[in-house]
Amino acid sequence: MSVVWANSASVTVREVFDQLNAQRAEPLAYTTVMTVMNRLASKNVLRRDDTRRCYRYEATATNVAGIAMRDVIHTHGDAAIAQFVAEARADPELLDRLRDLLEES
Repeated sequence: MSVVWANSASVTVREVFDQLNAQRAEPLAYTTVMTVMNRLASKNVLRRDDTRRCYRYEATATNVAGIAMRDVIHTHGDAAIAQFVAEARADPELLDRLRDLLEES
């Protein structure tokens, strides 16, 4: 994900493969990178665009926290949201930040 986030535009499997292997002593197999990216796309962590000759991928969240929050909300639904609100109510500063964020959207 760090390679995807580091690129401002969408990336191909080959681009991620090349960037990862430039940083590693033991190179990864192309098919390993492709499999991981396909799995991340199936989990909606990556968005896959196939309008060009090859698949291009982009992140659906800007950081790990965004991915984790989306997963928790999708897995636990209203219970997760209710717990988050309860935590915010217990912390006035957090509640103010949450209100500000809601007003921005």
